[in-house]
Amino acid sequence: MALKTGAPSDKDVKYDTETVKVIRGTEEKTISKREGDGWELVSQNPGKLRSELVFRRPSSKTPWRVLAIIGGVLVVLFIFIGIMATFSNDDGDVEPAPVKTPSAQAVAPSSEPLADSEESAPVEEESATEVSDGVSTTVDELLDKLNSAEMGGIKTGDRFTLTGELFMSDLWMTGATGDYFVMLKAQGGAQDLTVFVDEAVASGWTDGTMVEMTLEAVDAIIDGETSSGWLRAVSTKTIR
Repeated sequence: MALKTGAPSDKDVKYDTETVKVIRGTEEKTISKREGDGWELVSQNPGKLRSELVFRRPSSKTPWRVLAIIGGVLVVLFIFIGIMATFSNDDGDVEPAPVKTPSAQAVAPSSEPLADSEESAPVEEESATEVSDGVSTTVDELLDKLNSAEMGGIKTGDRFTLTGELFMSDLWMTGATGDYFVMLKAQGGAQDLTVFVDEAVASGWTDGTMVEMTLEAVDAIIDGETSSGWLRAVSTKTIR
């Protein structure tokens, strides 16, 4: 007769899943990094330019018992505060602070004209969506366009201006196109937006660096074949 160990079966475990798209040739580094963070590779679907990796890991359980204890402590604390406030009010009436009435001189309207600096101060205009360096957008919006059919209407030479956070610096390298690339965090870290950039410019960047970039859609050559849908930084500005 077999003994029941009580260990949960694979069906009893709930998993969080993430799908990550990476440039061809960087799969092994991405898999190694994710496995170090506790993720398990479920499937790998190679594409012409990018590979799609699916990971999973057990969902974290909510510590209900700890939350219940904390809630009980807070209830007792609120009751104690209420009792102390009641005793404080019984000690005696506190005279209200006198209300100060503004003097006639203070409320009298001034006959002096406004200073010239206030009258001539220019009014700032809201920045337009279309700027001289490109279309203002976000990392997530630009990634969605690149992943959509026909790349969301993006053509080679189009420019975009955005501000994003850099991450996964251990995967930055010179890829199959011969260009050095960095990664901008997209969709809260579930995806990345790969950008070609001068390696010397990126020398001071690291995970968490915020950068304002103007990007241009460019073509790249891999194994003698020209492909579109790549982004190159034509100007950068480190924010923090």
